[in-house]
Amino acid sequence: MTPTAPTSGLPKRARTRKKLITAARDLIYAKGIEKVAIVDITKAAGLAAGSFYNYFPNKGAIVSAILDDFEEVFSEHLDPYRLSLKDPAMRLSVTLKYYFKQSQDNEAWRSFVINAGLSDQKVLVQPSQQCFEDISIGMRGGRFKSDSAAITESLITGMATHVGLEIQRGKLPRSAVTETIRHVLRMLGLPDIAAKAFADAPLPEISFPTRTDLPADPNIPFRLAVERRLKARGIDAVTAAS
Repeated sequence: MTPTAPTSGLPKRARTRKKLITAARDLIYAKGIEKVAIVDITKAAGLAAGSFYNYFPNKGAIVSAILDDFEEVFSEHLDPYRLSLKDPAMRLSVTLKYYFKQSQDNEAWRSFVINAGLSDQKVLVQPSQQCFEDISIGMRGGRFKSDSAAITESLITGMATHVGLEIQRGKLPRSAVTETIRHVLRMLGLPDIAAKAFADAPLPEISFPTRTDLPADPNIPFRLAVERRLKARGIDAVTAAS
């Protein structure tokens, strides 16, 4: 499993925080968020029980930190390729496709959000500041047309989040990704023929975080995985109550 970066070379406080994040993430993978107590996290991290509160006020805060860690590592995998792209339209198109694909297919991410109870709330999207910078570069170079990079970024991020969630819920087909990217590029002033070409182009081979202990099964749609997880939790609840 690669999402959490190595702790060597970090200051002591940062190393301890990483240990807690790694322990919490692995426990959530194994048991689901409902069955993970804070004392379980500190024990798995090899730390004193009370040390958790020196870094996080509650369990929700460490889940947020794990999500931030995921997003940082996905960005590290993508950045070398995306920064090599000089055309702002190509860069934005590839970036949007990458995050759509990883949000739906990446087993490390997918398993975590399901087990953390966030499958109906959280998707991977391009970081807002990075999207803003991509738009701004395109505007300065005359590739994009927009009266406000900030408003355009907000629209793109909101659209990507909504479409990603609707695909996860089974309310939109995966083909909605292509149409979304096409509409985004048209909104930025590209002619439809160019927007369609960028949207239809296949995503290049780009590295991504992996979870080696549980390979992805491409035959199981995200929404079915969510349903199975919910069903399992229902069975557990009945068992616990009996």
